This record gives sequence, C-alpha cells and structure tokens, in this order.
Amino acid sequence: MTKYVVLNFPAYGHVNPTLAVVQELVARGEEVVYYNTEEFKEAIEATGASFQGYQSSMGQISAPLFLGRANNPPVGSILPKFMIEESRKVIPQVLERVRAERPDYIIYDGMALWARIVIQVLNVPAIMLRPSYAANEHTNLFAAQMAEQREAMPPEFFATMNPALADLCATYNVPPFTMREIFSHSEPLTIVFLPRAFQPAGETFDERFVFVGPSLLPRHQASDFPLEKLEKQPTLYISLGTVFNNQADFFNLCFSAFGESPWQVVLSYGKRIDPLTLHAVPQNFLLSAYVPQLEVLSRTDIFVTHGGMNSTMESLYYGVPMIVIPQMIEQALTARRVEELGLGISLDRDTVTVETLQEAVTRVSSDPVFRERTQAMQQEVRNAGGYRRAVDAIIQFSRSHS
Repeated sequence: MTKYVVLNFPAYGHVNPTLAVVQELVARGEEVVYYNTEEFKEAIEATGASFQGYQSSMGQISAPLFLGRANNPPVGSILPKFMIEESRKVIPQVLERVRAERPDYIIYDGMALWARIVIQVLNVPAIMLRPSYAANEHTNLFAAQMAEQREAMPPEFFATMNPALADLCATYNVPPFTMREIFSHSEPLTIVFLPRAFQPAGETFDERFVFVGPSLLPRHQASDFPLEKLEKQPTLYISLGTVFNNQADFFNLCFSAFGESPWQVVLSYGKRIDPLTLHAVPQNFLLSAYVPQLEVLSRTDIFVTHGGMNSTMESLYYGVPMIVIPQMIEQALTARRVEELGLGISLDRDTVTVETLQEAVTRVSSDPVFRERTQAMQQEVRNAGGYRRAVDAIIQFSRSHS
C-alpha cells in the first residue's frame, strides 16, 4: 500500500476535480490523507480518504462587484499577494503534521504555493494537479495575462512580490523562485484536468503532462431541484460560479433579457447576494442559490457561464455551447479559448447589455456550427480518460519511482 498526502487549495474549482481521483485511489487499496479546510470535510471523507483540516484566509477574500465598475483592481493584483500571505498562515499549521504522516508521495495543487514549500522542506516526491491550464516554454497564459494587466496594477506590485516570495522561501530555507515560476512550475508527473485539445499549444507538452479531462463525481449535496421542468422546452442555464457571483445587477439584467421568452431559464445565484435585491422573478425562471449542475447541464441547450474551468469542462462533457462572461484572469483566457475553438461566444463583463446577451444566445442557438464543434470537443473530453486515467498515471509513476 502506498501512502499519499493531498495538499490542496480551499476552493471548489480546485477540490472538485480531485474527489474522484482520491476515491479511485482508495478503491484500489491505497491510503490517502487529504488536507483542506472544514468546508470540504464531508466531501473528502465521502471518498474514503482521511481528512486533516487547516485554517485558511480564503473566506476573507471578498468578491469584487465587477460589472460596470472600471475602478476595481484586477484579480491578478490580488492573487499573488494572497498566495504568499496564505503560505505564511498555513505552513506552520501543516508542516510537522505532514512530516509525521511519513507519506510516500505528496499530491498537490499547483496554486497551493504553501504546499510546494512543504514538499521542498520534507524532500518528498511530488505529483502536481492542475485543474486549469498547464504551462511550458511555448505557452504560459497566466504570465501573459499578468503582463497585459501591468498598467492596471499598482507600480509597486512587481517590485514587491518577488522579494516577498524570496523572504518566504528564506524563512523555510528552500531555494527561491519567482512569481512567474509559480504558474510555470511542473513536476515529473503533472495531471491536467483538461483534454489536450483544449490546452493551448497542447501538442508541445511532453510525457510529464497527462491530460485527463474533467474528473467527475456526483455531488454530495442533497437537492430537491425540479429537474422534470427542464424537459418541456429549451433550457438556458445561467451561473457565475461560487466565488465572483455577487452580481445582482447582472441577474436582474438576465430577467430583462429572457423573462417571458421561450426559454426555460435556470439561474443559480450563489450565496453572496441577498435574494431581496433581485427584481420580480419571471415565470419562466427557476432560481436557486444552488443547483445540481451536472444534472442541469445534461438537460441544457446553452450555458451562460463565468468560464470557470470546472464549469467549462462540465459543459463540454455534456456537449453544451457556452456564452462566457469572465470575471477574472483565468476565465478571460478560457473565454478566448472557447471562441477560438468555436464552442461559444465571449462577452465583456463591464459592457454586457440586455441586447448583447440576447444576441449572443440567439446566435449560438441558431447557428448549428457551435453545437457541432461543441459535440466534437465533447468526444475529446470523454476520450481523455478522466479520473481513471489520472489514477493509472499516479500508480504507474509511484511504482516506477519507488
């Protein structure tokens, strides 16, 4: 039996792809200990893994009210600073506990900067998980997008982040690295939860990278959502995910765009707004703070989404074209990729109107090319192998490096 310790970032977009992988590892007789916050304890324990908790500052990040507010700072200026501060908070909580676990391998999310430092301190072989784009010498989309936003960031940003990161590394006596390297680093085995066909410059990645596509498990949350209502007319599903969804103005805009239309509209508004700030709900809308997304997507014709990678991959898994309204850097990259591949249309979050939203939905619903290309990508997604291929790669790697 091999013992794996999983160190992950406390966000649904990072945790959800790992759950099926962990469950499959346990089913094959391996031992898994998973570190994350209490919010994810139930879902992690349901996989059969042992849960270990830590305290995070993730919940203190407020979601900016992006739509129509040009003075909001770009998320790219927030994330690197958060990663450094989070590392200072988390490493003291977990370092000695992970050491005591005596793991054979550590599996970690590439966004968990603190996990990379723990791995270097303990000198344990590592396997990286990337729920989003991989990077190599041919493509580093995060770095490129950060460069695009340089003018929008405070002048001192680039001057202070690398020294702060170097100071963090010095605290734990590990070799320093730069902010750019955070997003470009890979391990001898890096599992990427995309199909190679969706990864920009996918053909340039070597055998270190295994592109497995989405790793899907049924959600554990109970739901009484009336799925039977989605069988009677074309369904339009609208969701801005679980983080940057405090967008009452946008949801009200959707009411104006599609109220009393032929669409059966499902709108998931999340937990960050007061439902009382929403206007009167049109009769053809179904509203909920949470919806069973996989079940809804399997009955959806068009998905209006923020372009989070989990949502994007799930939409492609079910062959659903998208209208992408990105809220942050990675989502903007995904919106661009969706358009490049003919899988949908991108709209700007700050300039979207009732008319542009209606026009985008009409165009995607009436042009069969969008659905044809989405269905072709659906086959790429389903053929990528998912969590079973990921576990095959992990076990093969573990045996060859034991």
